Amino acid sequence: MVGKFRDGQIILGGYRTDDPEEEVPCTFLDPQKGCILKGEDKPFDCSIWPLRIMDKGGKLVIALTPTCPVIGATPDKALVDLVQGGLGETIFEYAKTHPYIVKEYREGFPVVFIYSH
Repeated sequence: MVGKFRDGQIILGGYRTDDPEEEVPCTFLDPQKGCILKGEDKPFDCSIWPLRIMDKGGKLVIALTPTCPVIGATPDKALVDLVQGGLGETIFEYAKTHPYIVKEYREGFPVVFIYSH
């Protein structure tokens, strides 16, 4: 609920869905300020948003979430360069010890980087 507290944080959004596959706005996202969570409270997924690590046919890939209102559905060169220049490897390394962050690939998510090790 908007304006309520949960675990010491203000809950901003109230959007709910019964579809577990649907991307929904984060309840901690303030339209004017961005994320209101403290850095140490952010889940890894939030730290790499709008990127996702996904399993696409048995291969790990880094994909862009096409619902990001700032970046949109097409990764630009700067984002691709960032991922391919080291961020992708950091994400893959994190996933080795935290496999729960790997999501199933969803059609329409542009692949930015494919794990090759």
